[in-house]
Amino acid sequence: MDLKSKHLMDFLNESIQHLDTSGFELLEILDVRSQLASREPLLNDDDKMMLEKLDLELLQSASDMSKRISEVANLAEMRKRAHVLPSHWWWYLDQMGRPQLPWTVN
Repeated sequence: MDLKSKHLMDFLNESIQHLDTSGFELLEILDVRSQLASREPLLNDDDKMMLEKLDLELLQSASDMSKRISEVANLAEMRKRAHVLPSHWWWYLDQMGRPQLPWTVN
């Protein structure tokens, strides 16, 4: 792993251990995860496994993170302004856990 990727991965790993923080700091975590996404081809298999573990921890904290972020920012608006790709699922924490039903309730 190159030095920049290592720095980002270390930051993400440490930050995920302390998610009880401000919405602004949580937004920084999402930004760092996006930076890592562009660097994934530089990661070896062990690094990718570590990133998957960190992603799982993000997913498990999606609801709490989304609530805290909503106190300082609107994720939907941020995604729109930044043209966030759907593959960057971490920017969609506010949509996690919402069932997408193929019918409507009258």
